[in-house]
Amino acid sequence: MRLDDPALLALLFLLIPYAWLLRREARLPQPRYLLPQLFGAPPAAGPGSRRLRALPFLGLLRVLALVLIVIAVARPQATTVEAIRPAEGIDIVLVIDASSSMAITRISSDESRMEAARRVARDFVAEREASGSDRIGLVMFQRRALVLSPLTLDLDAIDAMIDVSVRSGLIPDGTALGVATMEAIDLLRGSDAASRIVVVLTDGENNVPDITPNQAAAVARAVGVRLYTIGLPSQARQVGVDLNELTLIYMADETGGVYFRATDPGELADAYQSISDLERERVGDELFLTTSELGPWLLLAAGLLIVLELALRSTRWRRLP
Repeated sequence: MRLDDPALLALLFLLIPYAWLLRREARLPQPRYLLPQLFGAPPAAGPGSRRLRALPFLGLLRVLALVLIVIAVARPQATTVEAIRPAEGIDIVLVIDASSSMAITRISSDESRMEAARRVARDFVAEREASGSDRIGLVMFQRRALVLSPLTLDLDAIDAMIDVSVRSGLIPDGTALGVATMEAIDLLRGSDAASRIVVVLTDGENNVPDITPNQAAAVARAVGVRLYTIGLPSQARQVGVDLNELTLIYMADETGGVYFRATDPGELADAYQSISDLERERVGDELFLTTSELGPWLLLAAGLLIVLELALRSTRWRRLP
């Protein structure tokens, strides 16, 4: 229960002197003689009424009624939680490295890095689709960045693009990590979502000097976008470009994100799941509440107490001077 205007409870302090006056009145000498009521009605004072009148019983009824009225004026309300759901949508841009090393280097005996990246990213999109309020954009990169989709709620289209379009060979080979990250940040500039994030997955080191990853991280911090970075480090027995993990760590730390190191499909899936959990914790939940006003019931109870007091004063404890 809550009070909509608790400051009005200060009126209760005014009842203290009033209750003191009622108590003082109850202790004043009572009339010596009782007079019968008219028209043959029973006596106004029955046996034992003198003892009861010595107590401020009727005054207590009146004070209690006034207390209920003051509380009712403060508008007590009972609230009930009807539903809980994520408070607001999250705007996410997925940035996926499509360089040749992703295609030729295996992350497990069954999958290349590219195949694992596509599969796990599609699982991530499917989870977002269940929430119904998250928008996703998609950027892939090699020597240049290619925006495959702006932010959209059509996550089926995003899923299809990841499955079909994210692959090596569509653009010249290379690792334009900084450029791709900047393109993702640009997609989020007009977003008013509660949370705006970029998830960057790569297995290589930036080798396109147009925009450095550090420059992109500085812009992300300035506009309030968090960068989550996922690194797929090369193993000695595999062919691939060396991964600059320090750069990925810096990009995440600079913007309030987290860096994840994934050496197998399980760790890659865990990285995306951790990002999902972290963002849900940041955004929080929205509670749908129903509010019931209790004031009218208190006013009704106060009215009944007043009626009871008047009835007792007019019948059993009636006294004629």
